[in-house]
This record gives sequence, structure tokens and C-alpha cells, in this order.
Amino acid sequence: MNSIFMRNAESYFLDYAARLSQRAHASNRPVVVGLNGAQGSGKSTLSELLAELLPRFFEVDCHVLSIDDFYLSKAQRRKLGAAVHPLLATRGVPGTHDCPRLNDALAACSEYSSGDIALPIFDKLKDDRTRKVRKIRVGAKPTIVLLEGWCVGIPAQAPLDLAVPASSFEFSNDNLGTWRGYVNDQLATVYVDIFKKLDYLSMLKPPCFEAVLDWRVEQEVRLIAKRREVANDNAIKGMNVKQVAEFVENFRRLTCHAMTVLPDLANETWELQADRLILSEVTSK
Repeated sequence: MNSIFMRNAESYFLDYAARLSQRAHASNRPVVVGLNGAQGSGKSTLSELLAELLPRFFEVDCHVLSIDDFYLSKAQRRKLGAAVHPLLATRGVPGTHDCPRLNDALAACSEYSSGDIALPIFDKLKDDRTRKVRKIRVGAKPTIVLLEGWCVGIPAQAPLDLAVPASSFEFSNDNLGTWRGYVNDQLATVYVDIFKKLDYLSMLKPPCFEAVLDWRVEQEVRLIAKRREVANDNAIKGMNVKQVAEFVENFRRLTCHAMTVLPDLANETWELQADRLILSEVTSK
């Protein structure tokens, strides 16, 4: 955790943890919290902090689910891309997740139970789901269940918003609108059922989409470095800057949509500047 994140934690996130703990103690079931943030915004780091703070200082269990771990396998996405649109072979947008499995996991986490809940694990460098699972158990203590992800809580766009490509990337790759139409249909149907399970929603809002690219490049560098250190193998590779830039274009439309609409839907929105320092906290309800 760098100095900027620590400043955010001291100014905002410690109070946020206290607010979540109050909700958990007042509830007769686990509280499911959605944490939305663009790629590289710090949502995973915040989730890790909450998973440490809540049990240690507030007597609240905290379980973190990443929507990224529920991506379809590479083979499934290739099949989807062949059937609907080639861009759907790329992980990321709504429609490329295993929604039944995510829905079942959230449903299981929404009740106190003595049984194990098996969660999938996705390998971003290999761009595929692993065979491993991570098991959690929701006990009888006050509990916060965090669902973090870049598209968490985003509503579907209005049909008129889909009429024109959002970028040169869409103009070149989805000029007829098949891809964005399919993604929006998914948001309007199966993802509604998932996001209805959220009791609370928070957003880390980027200052602009251009900052997201810089954050995602930094994230890729860290991911590669960490994997090389763990495997003791400097030959491990990930995406280069050009590949990251093309990859994040898949997220432009809905990231910009989220920046516009989610502050009015979220319980709190943290306005970030380009270095991720929080400029302000906005509470809508």
C-alpha cells in the first residue's frame, strides 16, 4: 500500500469500514456490498484493507468476491465470440462472466451457513479460469460480503445511447452495434438479477477514461513482476503497452457510462484524481 492509498485510508476508508460494520451489526444476515471501480483504481487494495480491518477492529467477518474470477473460460469465450461477435472472445464486458455461478455464489453468501462456498479463480496472465477453487464459509458473526469489479452495479444504457459508436475502436470493430447491443442486453437481464443482491454500493470514480489506461498499464507491470517473483522465472510475460491500450478500449463505453450514472445510484462515490488521491467523497443516499 503506497503513501497515497494510506492517505485515502486515513481520510476516508477507516470511516467507511466503521459505517459498514454498523450495517453488519444491525443486520440479521450478511450484508452484500458492491464496490465499483475502473481497472487499476484501487478497488482490490481497498477490499484487502477491509478484509483485514473489519475482523480485527470491528468484530465483523469480511469475505471478498471478485467478479473477475467469474469470467468464462477462454474456450467458452471463443465459442461465444464465434456465435455472436468476435469481441466477446475478449474477457471483460458483461456477457463474458459465468452469471449462474456468480448468482449462486452471492445467494449462498447472503445467508448464514455452516457449509463451504467454492469460488472460482481466474488467471489473468493466462487469460483463463484455473481448476483451483477458493473456499469461504459464512459463519454466524456479523458479516460483510464484498463484490468488487469494474462493472459492478452498472445499469443498462438507453437504446439511443447505443446508436453511435463510442470510439474509433467501436467504429472499426462494432460499427453495426452487435457487440454493444449484446452487452447491453446482458446488463438489462441476467446482471440485473445479480446486482439486485447488493445491499450497498460504493464507487471509486476515475477523473477520466485516459487515467484508466495509465492505471491498467501499471497494474499489468505489477502483475507480471509478482508472477515472476513467485515463479522465479523472468521469462513470464503479459501484455505490452499497445496490447493493454487495445484491451482497455473494450471497457471504455461502460466505464464512461458508470462515471455518469453511478454517482446517483451509489451510497458513496470517491472522486479520484489521476494519482488516485481522493478529492472528495460524495454521498447520495
